[in-house]
Parts: sequence; C-alpha cells; structure tokens
Amino acid sequence: METPYLLLDLDRARANYLAVRAALPEATVYYAVKANPATEIIRLLAELGAGFDVASPGEVELCLAQGAAPERLSYGNTIKKADDIAHAYRSGVRRFSFDTEDDLASIARLAPGSVASCRFLVDAPASRTPFGRKFGCAPGDAATLLERAATAGLRPALCFHVGSQQLSPDAWAAGIAQAASIANSLARGGIRLESVNLGGGFPVGYRDPVPSLGECAAAIRAAVSRHFGPTAPPLAVEPGRVIVATAGTIHAEVVSAARRERRWVYLDVGRYNGLAETENEYIGYRLTTELPSTPDGPVVVAGPTCDGDDVLYHRTPYRLPLALRAGDRVEIHDAGAYTASYSSVAFNGIPPLPTYFAGATVGSFAGRHVLAELHGVDAALLDDVDFLSQSLERALKEAGATVCEVVSKRFEPQGATVLALLAESHASVHTYPERGSLFVDVFTCGRRADPAEAVRLLSETLGATSVRTQTVHRGQS
Repeated sequence: METPYLLLDLDRARANYLAVRAALPEATVYYAVKANPATEIIRLLAELGAGFDVASPGEVELCLAQGAAPERLSYGNTIKKADDIAHAYRSGVRRFSFDTEDDLASIARLAPGSVASCRFLVDAPASRTPFGRKFGCAPGDAATLLERAATAGLRPALCFHVGSQQLSPDAWAAGIAQAASIANSLARGGIRLESVNLGGGFPVGYRDPVPSLGECAAAIRAAVSRHFGPTAPPLAVEPGRVIVATAGTIHAEVVSAARRERRWVYLDVGRYNGLAETENEYIGYRLTTELPSTPDGPVVVAGPTCDGDDVLYHRTPYRLPLALRAGDRVEIHDAGAYTASYSSVAFNGIPPLPTYFAGATVGSFAGRHVLAELHGVDAALLDDVDFLSQSLERALKEAGATVCEVVSKRFEPQGATVLALLAESHASVHTYPERGSLFVDVFTCGRRADPAEAVRLLSETLGATSVRTQTVHRGQS
C-alpha cells in the first residue's frame, strides 16, 4: 500500500471510549470531533451512545448523517457566525458555548431556550499544546454573563478547557474550584447551573509517561466533592485525543537521508500532510522501523515539502538506525488524533493523508473509492481502446482485484470508455485525447484489492506526467 497513510484500529477506539465512560461514569461524554472526524469513528461512537462536541455546521451535519441524535450534540466553539447558530438550532442542537456578550445575544435570539454554557479562562498549569488566551472570558465576568443568559430565557451552564495534552491532573481541580466559585455567586441570585463541562485535555503517553486517565478522574472527583459537595451540577467532558490517538499508526517511508552538520532523515509525511502537531515539537511521536535498532545515531527528522518549516524534530533527541535508506518504512505510533484532520488539501501537490481502518467493527464490508485525473498522456494511447483495456485489466489484477469482464466503447471523433466489472465492484476509464487526459474511477469492497495501487500502476503504464487523486473510504457493519 502506498505511503503515507493512517491506519486506524476501530476496536481500540471503542475500548478507549469505554475506558473514559468507566473512569467518569457520572459525566456525559462529548467526543471532540476535530480530533478525528472520520465517518467510521463518528458512526462507531454514535452507536455506543456518545455525545459529540461540534465546532461548525459541517461537523453538525457529519454527526447527524452518521446517526447521532441532535440532542447529543454540543456546539463547543465560541467563535461562530449567527448563521451557524441558526443552522445548528434548526438541526435540533440545544447546547451552545459562548464567551462574549455578542455571542450570547445571538444564542438568545436564534436558539431560544437552549443551554448556554459560558466558557471561562481557567487558571491551570500549561499543557503541552496550550490555547493561550484565545478562548474564555475572565472568571469574574462569567457570573454576569450567565445572569444575562438566565434573564434572556436561556439555561445557564459553565465550561472550561485545561489545554490539550494536559500533564497535570491538578489543572482540572483548579478549573473546578473556579467553577464552584462562579456557581456560588449565581446561587445567591437564585440561578442554578444546568451543567459544568470540564472539557478535554486528557493526555496520551507518546514517548514519555503521563498521568493515567484514572489519575485524572480521581483528581476531578475529589475536586468536585471538595468544592461542590453533594449538590454538584451534572458534569460533562469532551475527550478527543485520548479516544483516537492510540488507535492510529501512520505508515511512512524514507524519501532520502543526508549528512550535513548532522544526519537528516526525510519522510514522505510532514507537517502539512498529517504531522501538524510537531510544530514547536510539542508532540513527540514514537518512531519505529523494520531495521535492527542498533547501530543507531542522532537525526534531524523532516517532512517532504519544499517549505523550510517542514522540520519535525530538530531539538528533540531522536535516534534512528544508521542503515536507514530511501524506501525503508517508518511507523509513527499513537497518531490517530489531529493528523488526518489537520492535513492540508494539497500543499506542494501532496494529497491529504488517507485513512484506512482495521478492526471487527468495520465488519466484512470495507470500500475504497479512488477517483483520479491523469494528465500529460500521449493522445494516441488515449484513443487506443485495446491498449487501454489491456492496461486497465493488468493494473487491476496486479493490485489484487479479480477482473470478471472488461467492456469498452470508442466515441467519435475521439475518446473512449473502458469499464471493468470486478468481483470486488468496478473500475472505469474515460479518455480525452485532445487534452491528453483521462478520468479513472476505481471502487473495491473488501481488503484484498488496492484501488490506489491500480491507479498508480495505470498511470505508470500510460506515462502520465501529473496525477490528482481523491480517496473516499467506506466501512459499515
């Protein structure tokens, strides 16, 4: 299978979600969709009864399309247009976060009667990937805003976020203490909170040990008991990373290795096609190869683009086998969160990071639909129906497909269509000789055939100078 790609284990994601439920059974779980919005993940969690933390109309539509109930959605983004609020409300969403007077006014006008959760800036230890001061009002302003929310007919609530990859369980305790202080101020005016959302931030051990989910849950439970007592409002959490990170592995390949002032290893995946969280070397992924681990030596690890910032690890000490050469495979572990979802559309012409799925959750059906445009092909080849039919059949067979029948049609004055019926599904080619281009559509079910490989082989046979592909992954029980 052509690298780079992300392989996601749905069974592991299921287990991680159930672990969160077990650690905090008193809290409603809203999965942070931005961590990995793959439809297979959303569908799996919806079937398990999860809620979803959504941040845009697109994420609302995604979750609803995969079976999530609208009442299980929480619009957690405090930066949104009035039209976004109206769209979500029409879709059945009844929970919105805010941190400004303007956003509160829009919620009151366009989402009447909804839960309005005021996000305040928590005084907590810094996380590995902090939010800075972009989100959250001053804690002293939260009570005032929620009093206005109650007056406007909304249902007041509180939320905070301790920062992504938070390494201190005390961070949640600090936020809960601040939330309790705000709640006490509101209670004096007869206002009771609908809920307190503790956000996400639960850490994952990449290369270094981190507090366990159980330790974070124990700190949360102790702080709630200490600051709220038996009258604590309902709790919610918004985990993302802790559910999907360890379920994913990026499979990459060495493009080249070079010795300058230090040894450099260049991979075919970098900051723009999956590894955005290596910015400032915040997240240090664990790398492994198929080569013996020794002898090894220090390296600078970089991505494939012509951007000078596409360097993954320069300061963080990494060691890789000295024998590592172009073509050798490298696995990047615990990479299921904030990788495919951060991947750019096509910086430097490099396509977004594709995702494949493993695990019994997918069931016996797993479809991959590859659409491709090939350019720079000789016009004579594109008008030769027999050659096209033979080339497509050969590429499909070499990619593992079972070809049942090939039919073709030549058009006047130029152009042809070739259709291959497969045991796995189908493939087709339509040519435009006058433009030196063709369109390829390959769809396969199951795991034996690789449609992307079929397209690659066909493009090599035709001598295409430019190939643009899009892959859609489908899986269902």
